[in-house]
Order: sequence, then C-alpha cells, then structure tokens
Amino acid sequence: MWKIVCAILGYILGGFLGGLLGFIVGGFVDRGQKGQAFGGARNRANIRLQQDTFFRTLFLLMGRLAKSDGQVSEAEIQLAQSVMQRLRLSPAAQDQARQLFNEGKSAHFDLTSVLNTFKQTVGPGDLTRTLLEVLLVSAYADGHFSVEEKSFVSQVCAHLGVSVAEFDALHIQVKQQAHFRQGYSSSDSMGSKDVLKAAYELLGVTPEMSDADIKKAYRRLMSKNHPDKLSASGLPDEMIELAKERTQEIQAAYEMIKNIRK
Repeated sequence: MWKIVCAILGYILGGFLGGLLGFIVGGFVDRGQKGQAFGGARNRANIRLQQDTFFRTLFLLMGRLAKSDGQVSEAEIQLAQSVMQRLRLSPAAQDQARQLFNEGKSAHFDLTSVLNTFKQTVGPGDLTRTLLEVLLVSAYADGHFSVEEKSFVSQVCAHLGVSVAEFDALHIQVKQQAHFRQGYSSSDSMGSKDVLKAAYELLGVTPEMSDADIKKAYRRLMSKNHPDKLSASGLPDEMIELAKERTQEIQAAYEMIKNIRK
C-alpha cells in the first residue's frame, strides 16, 4: 500500500518535493516496520488503517480541491488520469480511485467528516504535512493557485491543527522549489536573475551570506537527501530515483550560485 502512496507523491510532486516527501513517508514506513516487529498483529492492523485512511483522504481532497474554484480544469483531470497510469492500477483499483476523486467533487461531500476521520486515525505529524504539500502542488496543476483553492487548503489546515504560520511557510517552500525547477528547465520562461534568486531560495541562503556558509547549507541539504541514506531507510526504488533527481537539482542550484560568485 505504501509503495502506491509513495508513487503517487513522487509523480505529483516531481523531483524537488518528491525527494523530500519520499524521505518523510519513508521514515513513517520505517517506523511502522519497526513497530510491526514489536507490536504484532494489532499494530500491523493500526498501521494498515492509517495507510488506507491516508490514501482515501488524499484522493477525496484532490477531488474537492479541483472543484473548489467552481469547475475542474482539464489540467486537473489529466493529472488524476496520469496518476492512475503511473501507478499501473488494476481496473478495480482505478475505479476506486476515480470514485474517491469524484466523491470529493460531489456537492454532498462531507469535508468535516473526512478530516475528523483523518485526524483521529492518523493524527498530527509527518503525514499531515505530506497531505498538505500534495494539496498545494496539486493546486498549481493548472498553473494558478486561486483564492478559492487557497481558502480550501486553509480550511483543511485549520481543521487539522496547522497554524497559519506553518501553512504560509509550507506554501512559500512549494513555490520556491517549483520556481527554480521551472526556470532551470526552461531558460526562456524566466530571466537569469530570477533563476539565480530561485537557486538561493532553494538552498535556503541569501546572496549576503559567505561562500563558506552557503557551502555548509548545500552540504546539509545533500546529506539529508542523499540516495544512499534514503536507501538505508528502506525506501522503495521509485523513491530512490526521485531522491536522485532532488540531489541533482540541489547540485545544479549550488553550481549556479558558485559560478556567479567566482
């Protein structure tokens, strides 16, 4: 089940957040596996319930988010379809995922009930953050984060106990990562100054910092996201590949900054 969830996150979030969220989800899986060894059948049942609840909530909220601004865009429909194709789900599993997505779009969708179940079953922590990151990136599927979409995600945050400050920080992070990736992959879409600014933001540094401090920040990020480290945590191969993408993008940002500062 978690292999499916990781694949969903990796596809939706791409290199930057794919690596980051792979680490988060991988850590949850690793803790769950350790718990299984000591907790027996009861703990395995609890973990399975959390996994199923996360999967169900993810698709329901993706559907609701797509509908929040009045209509579901073609880009959002294509995103959902591409996720299914990427996962190579069985016909029955695809039907279930579509039903969840469509249920989220329904006028009769009970958001409060869904979030209460998620909160009671999963609780605060890494998976709540993961869920919100998926929603934020999904909101940008059509290239625009509308007022209605922001209101919906804010409502989810409030219900799950995520503060405004935490949400704002998460939103900034998503935009920064997407900003650099877009500029680096298409030199025509952004000016060189914008791409350089995005590179600084990706590393979490500023132009005023010393070369030594920037190098330290770079090394911290590389250590945190290194594929070998993530592999040791028990992540599936899909997430290791995404971790490689993230380290490549971190390296690209650092090399850009280093070359400019020579």
